[in-house]
Amino acid sequence: MQTNRKSVQAAKQLGDALRHRRKELGLTLEQLATTLSVDVGQLSRFERAEFKIVSQNLQKVANFLQIQVYGEVEEPDAIVEQFTELLGRSARHRAAAIALVRALQELR
Repeated sequence: MQTNRKSVQAAKQLGDALRHRRKELGLTLEQLATTLSVDVGQLSRFERAEFKIVSQNLQKVANFLQIQVYGEVEEPDAIVEQFTELLGRSARHRAAAIALVRALQELR
């Protein structure tokens, strides 16, 4: 299975889409959890955008609700947000980000 990191903004958009579609179908979290054999607490976390990586269960829920998880076109602000998140994760992430910027500058 492909994993996909989600920015905070992309996770919120996906969570909102999941909640909207579930309600549109007239399903409660409990009904959806039972149907898909996914923990109701996990479903609630998905809808509240408390995830960064698309897990197997999140993909299962999205597929059932017919919500596209991959292939979204990210706005420049979302990319900047992701880059900022990376800078704050660790010294290794910061060093890699700096190296990337330097490599891109050399391409000029």
